[in-house]
Amino acid sequence: MNESKKRDFVTQMIELLQDEKEALATKGYTADAKITTLSENKKACDLAELQQQKAQAAAKDATKEANDKLDIAYKEASNTADIISGILGKDSEIVKKMRKFRN
Repeated sequence: MNESKKRDFVTQMIELLQDEKEALATKGYTADAKITTLSENKKACDLAELQQQKAQAAAKDATKEANDKLDIAYKEASNTADIISGILGKDSEIVKKMRKFRN
């Protein structure tokens, strides 16, 4: 059973117990304690889910920032390689070493 179905099942059980509390009581089952327990567990898992979503959003933002900073650093290094190539010429040993970096 996937996460969504599990969450729905818990919610539906809480609702069922609340709706049928009297009918269950006539059969000797008191649902109040179970309703409270399930409601507390549902609240806890909802909070944990929210924290997970926030962590995923933060990770996504951090990944974007890291990639943006990498792009800046790469462009700067590439521009420097172009300058050195222009100064030394394509046959320079230093330029030949630089070409190997990108392979």
